[in-house]
Amino acid sequence: MKLMKLFTHQMNISGGGGFTQDLVISSKDIPGLKVGDVVEIYHPEDEYSRLLIQVTSLKEELQHRDALSLDQAVASTFQLRALLQVYVKAINPSDISLDLVELTFKDQYVGRSEMWRLNQNLIGSAVYINKKIEFCQLVRCQVNEMWSKGERVAGGLITNDTRIVFRSASSMVYLFIQMSSEMWNFDVFGDLYFERAVDGFLGDLFTRWKKEGCNHEVTIVLFSRTYYEAASIDAFPSEMRSKVTADFRGRFYEDYYRVLVHNERSDDWHKMLTQLRIAFNSYPEEVLEASHKKYGQQNVPKAYNSSASHGNFLEVLNMSLNVFEKHYMDRSLDRTGQLSVVLTPGVGIFEVSRELTSITKQRIIDCGIGSDLVCVGEQPLHAVPLLRFQNKDMLDTDDYNIPHWLNLSFYTTNKKLGYSNFVPRLRLPVSPSTKDNVRLMKSQSERIHPGCETGSLNQLFDYDAYDAQVFTLPTQVQRQNFKPVTRKESRNTSVPPEVNPEQKKSIPTRPVGLVDYLSTSHAPTLFQPRKEFGKNYDSDDTPGSRTVIGSEGSPLERQLAYRPKSRPGRALINPFDPSRVPVKHTSGRRRWIHIYPRQPDGTTLDLGFKVALDSESYKKLADYRVQLRSTKVADEPFSPALTTGVDWKSLTTPACLPITTDYFPDSASLQKDYVVSDYTISPDDVNVDDYNRKGSRRPLETSQVYREFISQRLAQGFQLIVLPALSKSSARHISVREKSADSIKKVVNPSSSFIRSLSHVDPPTKESLLSIGRIFHKITLLGSAITVTGYKPRHPYDGRKFSYIYNLRTPYIKYYQCLRTDFYTEKLQHFNWNHMDHYICTGGSPDYALTESSKYWRLRMCFLPLDYSKRFRQDPPSPSSNEDRTFDGFTKFLENTVNRMRHSSKKKIHSPLERTMSTIQKGEKTTRTRVHSVRGRVEKSSFRPEGRNSPSLDLESSTSSDSLYQEKPSSEPPKKITADSPLSEVADILKCSLPFLEKFEDLLPPTTFLSYEAIHYLVEDHGLSRACAGELLQKLLSEGYIIHASGSKTVLHFVPGFHLYCFSKISSPARGKEEAIGTGMAGDYPAFEEEFVEVNYDRYFENDLCQLINCFKADDEEILIDASKKYRNDLHKLSVFKEAYIDVDVTGRSDRKEWGHLLYPSYFTPNASFVAVLKWVEATGVVIFDLVLGWVRKAQINGFLLVPMPMDPLFIGNSGRCDPFRAPLTIPMNVKVIEECLEKFPASHWLHRLWLLHDAVARRFSYIPSIFENTRRFQVQYVHATGYSFLVMPIAPEKDSTVSISNRLSYFSKVGSSNADSNFGSSDYGLPLIEKNGLRMPCGFLWVANYLLTKKWKVSQTKESQIVDENAHSKCFQDLTRFCQDETFLRDFFRL
Repeated sequence: MKLMKLFTHQMNISGGGGFTQDLVISSKDIPGLKVGDVVEIYHPEDEYSRLLIQVTSLKEELQHRDALSLDQAVASTFQLRALLQVYVKAINPSDISLDLVELTFKDQYVGRSEMWRLNQNLIGSAVYINKKIEFCQLVRCQVNEMWSKGERVAGGLITNDTRIVFRSASSMVYLFIQMSSEMWNFDVFGDLYFERAVDGFLGDLFTRWKKEGCNHEVTIVLFSRTYYEAASIDAFPSEMRSKVTADFRGRFYEDYYRVLVHNERSDDWHKMLTQLRIAFNSYPEEVLEASHKKYGQQNVPKAYNSSASHGNFLEVLNMSLNVFEKHYMDRSLDRTGQLSVVLTPGVGIFEVSRELTSITKQRIIDCGIGSDLVCVGEQPLHAVPLLRFQNKDMLDTDDYNIPHWLNLSFYTTNKKLGYSNFVPRLRLPVSPSTKDNVRLMKSQSERIHPGCETGSLNQLFDYDAYDAQVFTLPTQVQRQNFKPVTRKESRNTSVPPEVNPEQKKSIPTRPVGLVDYLSTSHAPTLFQPRKEFGKNYDSDDTPGSRTVIGSEGSPLERQLAYRPKSRPGRALINPFDPSRVPVKHTSGRRRWIHIYPRQPDGTTLDLGFKVALDSESYKKLADYRVQLRSTKVADEPFSPALTTGVDWKSLTTPACLPITTDYFPDSASLQKDYVVSDYTISPDDVNVDDYNRKGSRRPLETSQVYREFISQRLAQGFQLIVLPALSKSSARHISVREKSADSIKKVVNPSSSFIRSLSHVDPPTKESLLSIGRIFHKITLLGSAITVTGYKPRHPYDGRKFSYIYNLRTPYIKYYQCLRTDFYTEKLQHFNWNHMDHYICTGGSPDYALTESSKYWRLRMCFLPLDYSKRFRQDPPSPSSNEDRTFDGFTKFLENTVNRMRHSSKKKIHSPLERTMSTIQKGEKTTRTRVHSVRGRVEKSSFRPEGRNSPSLDLESSTSSDSLYQEKPSSEPPKKITADSPLSEVADILKCSLPFLEKFEDLLPPTTFLSYEAIHYLVEDHGLSRACAGELLQKLLSEGYIIHASGSKTVLHFVPGFHLYCFSKISSPARGKEEAIGTGMAGDYPAFEEEFVEVNYDRYFENDLCQLINCFKADDEEILIDASKKYRNDLHKLSVFKEAYIDVDVTGRSDRKEWGHLLYPSYFTPNASFVAVLKWVEATGVVIFDLVLGWVRKAQINGFLLVPMPMDPLFIGNSGRCDPFRAPLTIPMNVKVIEECLEKFPASHWLHRLWLLHDAVARRFSYIPSIFENTRRFQVQYVHATGYSFLVMPIAPEKDSTVSISNRLSYFSKVGSSNADSNFGSSDYGLPLIEKNGLRMPCGFLWVANYLLTKKWKVSQTKESQIVDENAHSKCFQDLTRFCQDETFLRDFFRL
């Protein structure tokens, strides 16, 4: 310990001067101090505030002796004052080890792979509260909280045993508000439960979001279930019967969802409370009267709102899971984390389907999604949340389950009653008031009390004695009286106690109530450690409930008698004393265990219960929670007086799924319940042919492959299994560290090839265990070979599928659409990890291409000509003024940004437009010299090959071959090339005139040029037509003067566009003879296609509105057919896609090799959008974000608007798993006007003319044709010039195309148009139909907004491209709808 003087400084991260460390200290002041040591700093008078900080560097000498300097922010956090004396002493690392560290981040996409790599990087480093951490200049996060030995600390050292929890302040949050009947009830304080939910809970939640600086992407949905008073399906209109669903009781219902906001971000969400209050007032009428308004008041039975317990709780969770499971699609690059919050006025009791419960549980656990249930009702006096199963075959019993996969919170206000501090937690049942209820109660009473004429309840029975026996586990002798059951049955059932005849007489038969549990019902544990016990039990909403006696809680309306024979082999569990429930460890229950700190004895400390009546009760609860995680039986009785508050941390900064877990089955379970398989990969053998290949793609080394195998599994939801060292008490566990072959043989199939190989090799170098659900992987590195051993369950879960029909209202419409979606569990055991591992091992080889089942991350982007977005407000918009400018800008983008090439010559190169303007300004004649080029590159080439292993190109150095292409002064003007010029002369002129391209590692021949530049040079400099120039270059290719830049002889056609060619021979002035030109790819055309993006250029799609209208009105059949045929050919060409390898880490910041793939169209035209998909699995999210952001900036410079696009823009995919909260909006056209125009022409031409009409209307509103990689045949989709919205025509210029496209829309039920009173005729998918000659031709559009175009994308655009306001997509939708339905507008449009 040494006393030193403290100074402060401001840390300069950029390194441009000043200190770049948070601690500056001299090695001379503290002898023996070295880099990596941890020192403790504190004032002598303030010993409570101590800073633990690590020495990252030592100065030989400072300006002052016995002095040190701290970062100003760090000193302020720990109240260390400058110019005062502080104690400094070195600390033993073992004394300050941390058990848990919480890191928070914001506005970043941090994948699980990056979390693991950051975790490994932090081992051995000291952290303190609010410390900023940066990993490879990629991931930026901050230390939020630290735990050591069960207590919060302000600093410490991260070790191998430290658990690191990642929390995100920018997550995707789905907030569901259940609008059940209780929302309109009053609580004990006289407030509506809606006011309690919105003004209370949501107000507090939004305040915390604002205080913490959260930037969540929020979706708010109101949902409810509407029941109908109908005895049979015949009571409904025939058109409505397919939309109505019946529950197990035979009651008919519909589910409604109203989306208020979708994927929006805001700095202050309090303004949303006003919108919620407005929606609250209109919600009952719009959902209860929706069907009555559509089908008639007299035709639809009376509707009423359900209670919270009978609502669509599990359905809404599954709908959010349909979105969360597709997190790898439409990947947002500035958010991380997913959270589903259900806000209900109930008390945590729900009546659910057993099948749907199983699906929901498995999906939530497998996906690792946080699901919070917030109740604003009073907390009941028993265990919640409680799921009551719907039993179709056993109507006389109730089965219950307590889900451990839900995080339950109860929101309570600070209000107090004026006359008492007591808050009632029981809701008194409604007394019977009708004759039917009295008769029902009398019938039930007579059944419970035989021989009692009045049915009174005054007769007393010893219910306590009955309950004591019911909850007593049967003895071994009793178990022998029952037939044996299978292993599968034994996991789900247990044996009930014997009841002798006398006991049967003394114990009344009664309905099985709340205490009747499944053996799978357990007390709240693990992921749901915050269960609340103790408030009101919310009975069913049906009238006639009777007084509850003892633990009985079953409603009277069921009229069910207790019959022990209907529940064979089952013992009941008392929910009022859940502390005596034995809990079994499973992988699902331990999935989230590592987000909680540990106590000194090593058990998990849970902070779920926030409020208790006294400290002694809190201590009992903490002990109970710890015992649950240790699979022991608690000794302390559970007290219903324990209550809890809201888990604000989970709702404010949701935790990401932990990287580690601690469960692995024992050897006996592995042998009986699992199927073992293994395969071995030797990277050296797999990549033997790729080590000498040229290009960006490089195979990985063995150690890198091993790490990437782990990294990729973590990214797909696996967790690393961290087990304690082998000991007597934990001999069944397998250590994840190095171990001998004998210890491995105990848990692996002895007959496997892996074990046979172990007898002849040394112990494994490295080994890791990973798990997801009931699937376990063991990855072993043995020398130069990697063995992957997989453990799959012998009896996997059934592939259940649940079809669901619901009604949805999106923010842009005022009516509900009837839609359908599917809920089903993914079969994780079918994931082809062998294929994925070979893809990683080969560094992304096309032999192991990514497939849809690979769950690769992807982002679709759309390139839109910027001049379209500038002109979209013109009425009508004018056609493109200069297509050459668009071609020129796109070529620059492909050359400099995507392919990252440069020109090898230093001469200044001008485009035709630049040369023309320069000639006009100087008043000179338009003469051309060899130093001119066809395309403009005004700026000097600043290309530098990226990547750590890429050698840079030195333009200043000149090799012997470079001298062959240097310009020589010439007084003679160049000869003019004509169509009849000799090919040798043409080749010589082109060699001296065209600019050549080059790329790092000599991947291109030295005379490589672009076909686009060659054609433009011949057109602009020599006056040839484009067709003649193309024919001349084709002759050069055919005669062997030029070849494809890959060196392949199989390329026989010269393609105009961004295609690379080179001269096969050059003249060497130094040697006076011709020499052959070598090529970098050695004739490997597939490898060349993988390395370079090559695109054909052409002019497709008519862009003149007048021309389109003239084709529509043409009497000549040939004109119509030619226009239709041309359009079909254009669609066919633009639907061909290619794929190229992309080195995504252009700045070389990552700590590993990263790559991706670009899927792009093979054709580009200025009159259509250019859609490309970026795909990756081996890339960091921040690296992809930087790459895309750079593309956005470069695209704007070159005259393009780059916007993201959803993978399924119109949400009409065939999988049934599209985003269930989105649907295309219908824009019907006025059929009356359309039919009047079509009547003038033969009926056989109607389909073609109707298609031309739709195309003209779309172009009129600046919608550009867009072809996607998965577009169906002849399906035409459009994107707006600003990227704000999309359109689709459900028809196409071919008779059989309309049917195929309509089939794709089969998920949409028949719904009316937005105008219920419109006279647009019969509708299909919301669109009016024109029927002629057996064809049903929809007339209108489907429209949807581009939800991926967030504010961050808009801000990244330049001022020049920001030409629309925030509500542009809404205005565009309104304008287009008004135009399509207005007769005057349509008639005037046809007269163009």
